Amino acid sequence: MSAISGLWTQSERLWSPGIMADKTRETFEAVRENVEKKSSGADAETMDKMFEAVIEQTTPQTIKTGAIIMLIFESLSLYAAYLMWNLQKKGFYLYLAGIAVAFLAPLLLIGGWLGLITSMAGIILSIFMLILYAFNLKHMH
Repeated sequence: MSAISGLWTQSERLWSPGIMADKTRETFEAVRENVEKKSSGADAETMDKMFEAVIEQTTPQTIKTGAIIMLIFESLSLYAAYLMWNLQKKGFYLYLAGIAVAFLAPLLLIGGWLGLITSMAGIILSIFMLILYAFNLKHMH
């Protein structure tokens, strides 16, 4: 189900990257202000530099690149889940390949803190699902 909602979300990001870049920058600014209120000293300076780097990287082009990467990942995941539902082992390996795309592509194509954040956001739930699928790999053929 998350792959379907992910496809919808990423298609919105792909068709209006400028608007989504503005919204993303606003979100990071709000989080930054909240973190600044709660932290002090060297931690605050480090966090401020990180947020500044992310905000600078948040452009329509990086939003579009991230959306394309995540659309590929979501499509692979959805098809892989279908194959695993039909007890086909190759679905597990396709799912694993999709996770690799979601992890490596943002790091290589976007880079920096924004690439890392995009990468981690894409794979957190997927790693958990991969573990659950791995337990049932013996039932697939």
